[in-house]
Amino acid sequence: MDFEHYCRVFTVAGLTTNPAELQATLCGRLCGGQHLADKKVLEVAAELLDASASNIAAIKKEVLQLYSDTVEQLEDGNAVFELLLPDDEDSLHERIEALSRWCQNYLSGLGQSGLSGDAPLAEDVSEAMRDLAAIAMADSGQRDDELDPYASSIDEQDEVSFFELVEYVRVAVTLIYAEIKLLSDTRDKTIH
Repeated sequence: MDFEHYCRVFTVAGLTTNPAELQATLCGRLCGGQHLADKKVLEVAAELLDASASNIAAIKKEVLQLYSDTVEQLEDGNAVFELLLPDDEDSLHERIEALSRWCQNYLSGLGQSGLSGDAPLAEDVSEAMRDLAAIAMADSGQRDDELDPYASSIDEQDEVSFFELVEYVRVAVTLIYAEIKLLSDTRDKTIH
């Protein structure tokens, strides 16, 4: 998945929303046990992106591909899930903001999936959700007007820490997906 590609497609269609937010919302719904038909994927995208029918029609292929790729990665089980985030060339500030928004939208998608707050979840799943909520509240510590594109106050440790945080989110999402799927499969077998 190429973040810049989706940004270009969204921009050409007249949309200003970050594509990471769409992937996160769709991913949250998937992790909550909700598999969406193409029409519903497009409805979710239109609502999140505040897009008209013509805007969505312009990006339909890309939205459905993003959803399909996300489903495939989550179901793979070989830890191939990839967050759609800005590239390393973007500023650390922008990447932190994008990760924070990713987590916010992921948790929103989980809630929209119908996952109840009192669902019996394993402790590691509940802990992962709490951690994602904390990351969703993350702030890079800089406002846009404080950023100097010529300043180099970001050190290698900041980059490593960010990479580790992204890796944690990736693993947490994979864990949540697997655990809720297992819970759902067990519930379905019990009902039959």
